Amino acid sequence: MAEMDKQLEGTVDACARKDYLLERLNKRNKDRQNYLDVKLEQRSKESALNEGVDYFAQAFGERACEIEQRISTLQLDSGDAPLPDLSKLFGDITLQIQELQNYLTASTMFLSDFKIKSCQNALNALTSACDEARQRLMPKKKFGFSGKKTLVKQKLPPALSKVDGTPKTAPCSSFTWTIANRSNAHIVLSAEQVNGKDITISNLHKCLVELQGHAGSVQISNANQCTLLCGPVSRSFFAEQLNRCTVAIACQQLRLHSSQSTRIYLHVTCRAIIEDCRQIEIDVYNYDYAELESDYEQSGLNKSQNNYTDVADFNWLSPDVHSPNWQLLKDHAAPNWSAVRRDFLNRISSEADVKDDASII
Repeated sequence: MAEMDKQLEGTVDACARKDYLLERLNKRNKDRQNYLDVKLEQRSKESALNEGVDYFAQAFGERACEIEQRISTLQLDSGDAPLPDLSKLFGDITLQIQELQNYLTASTMFLSDFKIKSCQNALNALTSACDEARQRLMPKKKFGFSGKKTLVKQKLPPALSKVDGTPKTAPCSSFTWTIANRSNAHIVLSAEQVNGKDITISNLHKCLVELQGHAGSVQISNANQCTLLCGPVSRSFFAEQLNRCTVAIACQQLRLHSSQSTRIYLHVTCRAIIEDCRQIEIDVYNYDYAELESDYEQSGLNKSQNNYTDVADFNWLSPDVHSPNWQLLKDHAAPNWSAVRRDFLNRISSEADVKDDASII
């Protein structure tokens, strides 16, 4: 009886060891299969990424060459033979360049910083070539602000008449509102003045600018100690030479050049780009007004997609070390824009009172 018990125990131990070994083999096979699945998925992603980069490089290069050839053809055909409608041709070329810019912007999520910069340089060269050809072939239609006497014969944007006080011009279906050469001013453009239009701003000092509505694009150059509060922008926000400024902007594409000590409250659906900048601080967009939700819908921006933490610095191409030229704001209370507006108005009012008192004396 005891011998039978021992045999039974031995049989049970053998079955247990067999089950244990089978369990270990099954676990090892499962782990190996999981490892192979992960490697296969990684290889597929890398292959898809490489295919995407290769396709982008080919498509971008072909479209850039096509634009360059169109510009060269215009310059070669500028002899005695009659030319077609140059205004329409240059408008088409400008549109092609903008579409190519949009293609680059939409592809920045999977491109390296070096590739983005080289493509942007190619776009800048195309824009310069287009502008030079336009100035040479259409000199009488050149638009610009200068001190020449011929200025009175040029058509100025309607916004200039409203913001800068120059004579008004006849309305146009595609004009650019312009704010320029202002100091210590509170400037507000309503939705009717902004919606769908391209806004240009230059040479501001200690100003508070509010753009309510959904602009097509915004470009600002040379602002010092200013605050810009802007509703959703359908396309791009381009800024250069900002010094000690605060900006609240929602846009598809942001490009910041040659700026310093500037804080940006940002909503951007593509990758933001900075170049030749330092001491740039970035936080999430928080400007608010009654029609903001409607303006988001009208602008076409995806409110749920915000890549404000993803910034490409063209002066810092190391992928493993964060750029020292910009940082995310941490442990910082969101600004109260109503209080900012109130403090600004109180300041310029106080300064005006001081000037009045001085004039009385």
